[in-house]
Order: sequence, then C-alpha cells, then structure tokens
Amino acid sequence: MKILVVGNGAREHAIAAALSRSPQKPRIFAFMSTPNPGIIRLAEDWIAGELTDVEAIAQYSKKTNVDLVIFGPETPLAAGAVDGLEEKGFLCVGPRKALARLEADKAFMREFMAKHIGWGYPQWWTFTNPKSLKTHLLSHPDVVIKPVGLTGGKGVRILGKQISSLEEALEYARSYLEHEGRILVEERLHGEEFSLMVFTDGKKVHAMPLVQDYKFAYEGDQGPMTGGMGSYSCADHLLPFVSPNDYEIALEIVVKTVHELSKIFGIPYRGVLYGQFIQTDVGPRVIEFNVRFGDPEAINVLALLETDAVAVFLSIATGDLLEEIKFAHKATVCRYLVPQGYPDNPEAGIIFSLPLEQLATAGVEVYFGSVTEEAPGKYRTTSSRSIALLAQADTPLEAKSILDKALDKIPHQLYWRRDIPRLHCGS
Repeated sequence: MKILVVGNGAREHAIAAALSRSPQKPRIFAFMSTPNPGIIRLAEDWIAGELTDVEAIAQYSKKTNVDLVIFGPETPLAAGAVDGLEEKGFLCVGPRKALARLEADKAFMREFMAKHIGWGYPQWWTFTNPKSLKTHLLSHPDVVIKPVGLTGGKGVRILGKQISSLEEALEYARSYLEHEGRILVEERLHGEEFSLMVFTDGKKVHAMPLVQDYKFAYEGDQGPMTGGMGSYSCADHLLPFVSPNDYEIALEIVVKTVHELSKIFGIPYRGVLYGQFIQTDVGPRVIEFNVRFGDPEAINVLALLETDAVAVFLSIATGDLLEEIKFAHKATVCRYLVPQGYPDNPEAGIIFSLPLEQLATAGVEVYFGSVTEEAPGKYRTTSSRSIALLAQADTPLEAKSILDKALDKIPHQLYWRRDIPRLHCGS
C-alpha cells in the first residue's frame, strides 16, 4: 500500500514512524514544506511544496498513485485539501473544510458549542472594535485574549501573565482586529490542562491515552506560549488529576461534538479530533478543539499504538473504524529541544550534533522537527522547534530519568524544559 503523509514536523515524523512499524510494510511518501530528515529516511519519495497548495498535493498524489493521504497539520485541512483530494477519488484521513472550521475559527467553535453542545466551556465574548473591547476588559480583568484564526498554538495571551496592562492588551488585539475583524475574549479558567484525542469515522469514536502538554516556554510554566515544549502520559492512560468520572465527561463532550458536526454539515467527520481541556473545580471544560493530532501529544500516543497503524488510518478513511484499537500500558515523556530564545527570538542557523546511536541505546526515540541536515549527525536550527525526544517506562518519573540522563549527552546550543513532567503517576 502507498501512503502519503502531508506535513513536515515531529508530529508527521511520528505518523510516518507508526506507519513504518506496520506488518503491511506500506510504501511511504511525503509532501513537506521543508525536508524533515526523519521522514526522508522513512519515505520512498518526497516533494517540497506549500501545505495549503491543494492542487500541488493532488498532483503529487496522482503522480505517485497513493492509496491513502494522511494530513498532519491543520493548515491544509483549513484550506480544503481533503475536499479537493476526495473529489479526485483519494481516500483521506482528516476532516473536510467545513468541519475543519472548528479549529480554523475559534469564534465559530464557541458558537457551535453554545448551540449544539450546551455546556462544558467558559464564558466568552467576541469584539470587533477596540472601544467595546476596552470597556469589557475594564470590568473583566481575569480573561484570556485569543485570535479567532490559526496561530500555530502561539496566539493566546493571558491578562496578568503574558500581558501586564490594559494598554498592552489593546495593542495586542489591535492588529487582529484590523486584519481579522474580530478578537475572542474568554473567561480565564484555573486548573490543570489535558489533551483528549480520538480516532473517528464520524460514527464510531476511539479515545487515545490522555496526555498533558506544556505550552509555556520556560520552566514553572512561565514566559510566552509556544507550540508545546513537551508532554507526558501515564501507563493507565489517565492523568493524576483527572478522575475516571471526569474522563467520561470529557469524552462525552468530544463524542457529541463528532456526531453533531457530522449531522449538521451532512459530512462524516473522519480523522482525529483533539479536545484541549482544563480540569477545573467544577469538572473538565473545553479550552479549544483541534482537528488533527496535537504536537507533541501525537508523539506520546503513536509510540504506544499497538494496533496496526495502516489498518487504523485506512478504517477511518473508508468510514468503518476498527472495533478495537490498542495502546501499550506504558508511561511516556516527550521533550522538545528548541533554539535558544524560542519562540520570540530564536537563534536560527546554529549547527549542532545529535548522537542518534547513543540515544537509541539509552532507550530514547528521536523525532525530527524543524531542522535541516547539514551532514550525517549534523543539523542546523530554524526558528521553530528542532527535535523531540521520547522515553517510555512504567512511570513518568522513570521515563523522565531516562531523558535526563540522555540529555546530558546533548550539546547545550539547544534549550529544553527540564521540569517536564512536573506531575507524575503511580507505578
């Protein structure tokens, strides 16, 4: 079977790695905006192109005569890539454009939840001009400001944390009001965040292990928001702060969202739906939905996937999701290594070495992010996240220990958070 993976980050490397472990021995192809060294090693062929260029993706799919197309990032989904490819007869893993709006338009997501789910979300408001926004912020200082469009996980600003004054908040919102016409403001919720991702064909839904992602750049959850600095999961597939009852509540929200979206638009939601939740004193609440795997959360869960990945993805695309999907009962810890100064002033162009054989011997899996390979074992940073490292063990503390020891061998031109995970599960 020929499978095309669209995207070029560590998440897509994790997808390609899961496919490569399949007993079906698929032939892997890749459509990437920049070459990912890890994906190139697994792919029979690849091509560079804009991930929102639907026609280019379709042409390459036709040229390689692939049987299945799997989308990693949100941008091609929001651009209607699945619509374009399915109309040409290709099987795809990922929702159509109308359904991808759930992530591409955060105001739409809130309106959808209010009308069709009815609970499980914070208070929220949208504003179209600075004057009304200022009036609101004067009386509601404990809020979060979010652009309504796609920002790669880096657009959220919390008043009193990343934004220190009303003037700074208005200045931040102004550019989005000018270019997008709207800005979203939400009640700030307090608690621990967690990610609940599911496989779905629009009817059946299979949950993946819960993962906690750390989005702040610096230790102690300080500094600017990033695309994610690392994540962990537990062997029981839950998290220490999420009870089985609250897990079922969160899963109910995700399942209802899948079914309501499919019903409203008359199109089955086929792919991955990722609910980002926060565990509050009154139960789980939805921070946002994403219409693809989380990054880095995909690295955690796909490393644990025991069911044949080819069979899973094909069953999604054909609308007949497997009845059973198994994950290993191991804990995982993932950490991103990033350029110094990331995300605001990253040091791009720094060359570093990576001892791949030593890391593998130490039990560490390597997933390449945004780097270029200059020579065997030599890599150059870009302005984004460079390398993700993953360890598996019986508990997160044991997996953390594996990473801590391995990271002593990594050159210090790169930065990583040493406090991931800050919580742990029992053995």
